[in-house]
Amino acid sequence: MKKHLLILIFIICAAGLHAQTLDESWETEKEFRKTGMLILGGWAAANIAGGVAFRANTSGSTKYFHEMNAIWNTVNLGIAAFGYFSAVNLAHPETALDLYKEQISMDKILLFNAGLDLAYIAGGIFLMERSKTVSKNAQRLRGYGRSMVMQGAFLFVFDLAMVWVHKSVLLGDDVLLTLRSVPSGISATLNF
Repeated sequence: MKKHLLILIFIICAAGLHAQTLDESWETEKEFRKTGMLILGGWAAANIAGGVAFRANTSGSTKYFHEMNAIWNTVNLGIAAFGYFSAVNLAHPETALDLYKEQISMDKILLFNAGLDLAYIAGGIFLMERSKTVSKNAQRLRGYGRSMVMQGAFLFVFDLAMVWVHKSVLLGDDVLLTLRSVPSGISATLNF
């Protein structure tokens, strides 16, 4: 029964690829991943630059909010760089089934990350609440907590949007939102 269900899902998804060849589908997958990592990298770079600049000109919990934004996004920038270069060097699949498995694996990673994002938000809320009951480092806890909530919320929306757009990419002509890299930056097209 399970085997038949998997075959049916594969046939439906393969039909969703329409007339794309394996090479075209593979290129689309690579572009999708590269564009996602460019978006994440842009967010990270903006947060690092803003965090460093605003930290120097603020005080109290706001200073620590900006500090954590810069710290947090050094990790995001590393993930974006690694993800981008992994997408550039994505091995060409031998079959459409191999590509499909790769795409499903990507969606699972994104959904797992969305769960982690909720944990980041919860951790940020915990730090903000903790700041109300301590006398030492209360401003730092409050600022770091606010940053974690914001960063977790962005990543949650980003990861879910990536899954949604990925599904649209897999379905071909029925794409609702198209994201792609262009020489001047990132292009987003909403189709009705």
